[in-house]
Amino acid sequence: MKNSSFSLPFTIIACSLIFGLTAGLSAKETGFYVHGGVTYWDGFDAPSLDDETTLPGVSIEQELEDSRAQLSLGVGFHLDERWSFEGFYVSTPERVISGNNWTFPPFEPGGDPISLTWNAKVKQTIGGVSAVYDLYLNENLSLFGKGGIAFVRHKSSQTITSESLPDAAFENIIPSSFTDEEDTQELYGAIGARIPLRQGAAGLTFAYQFIQTDDDPETSFEIGFQWNL
Repeated sequence: MKNSSFSLPFTIIACSLIFGLTAGLSAKETGFYVHGGVTYWDGFDAPSLDDETTLPGVSIEQELEDSRAQLSLGVGFHLDERWSFEGFYVSTPERVISGNNWTFPPFEPGGDPISLTWNAKVKQTIGGVSAVYDLYLNENLSLFGKGGIAFVRHKSSQTITSESLPDAAFENIIPSSFTDEEDTQELYGAIGARIPLRQGAAGLTFAYQFIQTDDDPETSFEIGFQWNL
């Protein structure tokens, strides 16, 4: 994910408008709720490399180290029967790229070439806020849409090791251990269906979600349970 052009002032304006709409609502029309579920990242593939990113003799392996299914949590506030405002949290699977047989010249004249193994890991944790609109079809089913902002923390780390020189440091070639963090803001959206339970006190939710980035949107499905407090 890359930096989005979406700016923070829009967040402040949106929150102010939403809270302004709560004025004059009766107690029966308002209330908090909690949400929990499992998010399945269907479109979250292993990292891809550009066609130009090729190193002679280097074997590249790419994989998802975690499960595609990740726990998702949320808490929200009903403004009325149709509009709600909620905060949410979810993480993505950890993605791994490994490069083997990365060969460098020997440290000393006449020595053997040095074969290195490079390992990089990337993971995102996502928190956000969104407005929710419910369209009630009947007492057994409603459809909903969500729109808001996702605050994404990207964390990446890399290590470089050598089986032949396990205690050697390679700072003159490339840092042997490196961790980096970056925060971005992305557009978030979801559409789904809600099935009320216990006379509306709870409900099952099924949603298709996306986070729009400067590249392609990251998509997921969520099955969740909502409880009105």
